[in-house]
Amino acid sequence: MSGWKISNPIFESDNLNEKLNVSPWAGHRRFVYDLLGFVRPQNILELGTHYGCSFFAMCQAIKDFNIDTKIHAVDTWMGDPQAGFYGEEVYDLVKKTIEKFFSGISTETHKMTFDEALLQFNDGYFDIIHIDGFHEYDAVKHDFLTSLPKLNDNGIVLFHDIAADTGYGSSLFWDEIKLEYNSFEFSHSWGLGILFPKGNKVFDLMIVENIHDKLLYYNARSELDIAQIKVKDLEILGLERFNIIGKMDRMIKQRDDSIEAQGRLLEERFESMVKMETMIEERDNIISSQNKIIKERFNSINQMENMIKERDVVINSQAQLLEERIDIIQKMDSMIKERDDVITAQKRMLDERYQTVVDMESMIKERDNAINNQAILLEERDIAIEQMDQMIKERDNTINNQGILLEERYNAIEQMDQMIKERDDTISKLS
Repeated sequence: MSGWKISNPIFESDNLNEKLNVSPWAGHRRFVYDLLGFVRPQNILELGTHYGCSFFAMCQAIKDFNIDTKIHAVDTWMGDPQAGFYGEEVYDLVKKTIEKFFSGISTETHKMTFDEALLQFNDGYFDIIHIDGFHEYDAVKHDFLTSLPKLNDNGIVLFHDIAADTGYGSSLFWDEIKLEYNSFEFSHSWGLGILFPKGNKVFDLMIVENIHDKLLYYNARSELDIAQIKVKDLEILGLERFNIIGKMDRMIKQRDDSIEAQGRLLEERFESMVKMETMIEERDNIISSQNKIIKERFNSINQMENMIKERDVVINSQAQLLEERIDIIQKMDSMIKERDDVITAQKRMLDERYQTVVDMESMIKERDNAINNQAILLEERDIAIEQMDQMIKERDNTINNQGILLEERYNAIEQMDQMIKERDDTISKLS
């Protein structure tokens, strides 16, 4: 053995699994690295490898110190009630790490129980045995007693999770076993016990190397490593938060731009509403004026009806004067009265009455000027009736147009109401 040297190793396995540097075993990697450099063992057994934090630390020492060592890793790689259960991904990652970084050293993984693996080795075969399995008292005691025969004289047993604050049964077993043999221990990183159950050669050499002071160094260096990791994590976290804040600023700006655009849209819609209200007001004025025109035309129609009645009176008086044409005049008067009734009920009777009046006018012209004058009056009355009919048609068209305008106004009002609802929804979402 050479003198104890304190190293500053780089653990290559972290490149594939960065969580190893914060695992419960990470605080002991520097110590076990230098321990292997000091002891230079030939065979190492690890009972409980999981992700391989301790295993790869020892592999790194074997590789860096160029030690002729074979290291065995035993684990079911299925988990347990304390560590949790998992699938093949953990074992695959361990194998991948070995192939990438430690293919040049002698390693062997045993995917089985501890008891099954121990049957494969001769007694006294191992220089170092590391026990890190199920942490209940009986399980740790069993692992120690069954593996102890496989340890050679002056061999070392490492126990993880022996710190009292873990609450594990492994800490109780350590408190008992360390009273029987020489030992060292760490309380940080869940605790690590270093036991010399078969001889004190290595223990005495470590005392000569002033190991107790070095243990204080490894404890302090572990705390420093953890602090540096925390600082690095805080830097990463700060950078992530800075990036998040930057993204949030951009999102806020985008939202502000969106709100501004929505504001412009609302303003444009408000202006459109004002224009629509102006258009509606203009249409209301048009409708009002049309109502006045309709009222005036209705009055004109009433006046025309009165004129027709007056003419009917004149015709009747003329008919009475025409004694010689009494029968014809009476027929004409009857026809005129019937025609007047038809005018009030149906428009189409106007044409028939007009033809009758034309025939009557022809007959009156043949007889005397009085009848001719009467026909002229009848003709004027028919023209007036036609004018009245034309005015009625124009009124109907106006009413229809007014209905169309009213329907357009109603649709415009519904559209405006929909726009107002959309605006309210948008404002509600913005708020």
